[in-house]
Order: sequence, then structure tokens, then C-alpha cells
Amino acid sequence: MAAPEHDPELFDELMRTEARRRPVGRVAIVALVFGLIVFAACMVWWRQPFREQLPAGEAHGLDVTAGQCFRSPTGTGEVDVLLTPCTERHTAEAFAVLPLAEGSMPDIGVSYQPILDRCQAAARPVPGARVQVMTPISVSGVGGKPRAVCYYHFAAEMTAPAR
Repeated sequence: MAAPEHDPELFDELMRTEARRRPVGRVAIVALVFGLIVFAACMVWWRQPFREQLPAGEAHGLDVTAGQCFRSPTGTGEVDVLLTPCTERHTAEAFAVLPLAEGSMPDIGVSYQPILDRCQAAARPVPGARVQVMTPISVSGVGGKPRAVCYYHFAAEMTAPAR
């Protein structure tokens, strides 16, 4: 008795045996490594502070540097400001950028007064101006470089630097 030329059961058994002997395919390994790289990149991106692109002339308040003039924000915290040349109408001028301690940021209500005290100590008397400060709400919101921006808030619009 001769064996049939095409035995489907024998073919299926041979294929299962071959699949068990064959190591994981290169394509599967490459796909797994690529997936892990994409996942890691997404996690790094997700943990970065979100800084939206602002229109020309605007800046994140905590990115203002000493000597820059701007329209004063309406409050404290992380705010965006409209930068202006100090020779044009402005209501505020940054005079110092203070580094803050690394680590977790305490409640802003607790830390605001000591930061404001440091700004007042760094300020010089300017008629018609009061010292104010822009502070981070959290360390994660400033890219791991916690700082505060001290500025003069003028009672009337200015068209010259306070310096």
C-alpha cells in the first residue's frame, strides 16, 4: 500500500514541529525593540513640561530676564507677558532672576513671602514702583530649573528703563 501524495494531517504535523524548532523571527525582535524605543520616547516627551509656542512679542513670565520690560501681569504665578522695549510704554521691568531650591515646591502660599522678601532685598528704591515677583506653581512647570522673576510694577506707564 502506497502512502498518499498529499496527506494534510502529516503536513500540519510537520509544520507544527518546524515552528517549535524555529527561533523567534528577526522581524518579531525588530518590532519589539522598535516598540520599546517608541514607548520610551513617548514617556520622556510626556514628562517634559509643556511649553506652548507663544505669539511674537510674548514670553512665559518665568522666561523673562533681568532688564526686560513688559506689560505687568494681573497676578502672580506662572503667567505670560507681553514684552516691550523699555523705551516704549510698559508697566513692569524685571530686575532680578532668583534661583530657587531644587526639589519639590512647597505650597505657593507658604513660599511666596520669603521669595518676595528676597526680591525686595535685591531691589533699589524706584519712585512710583512696587516690587513684585513671578513664581513657579510647581518645579515640574519650569523644566526642573526653579526660579522666580523679581520685577518693578509701576503705578503709571513708563517709557524709560528704571535703571
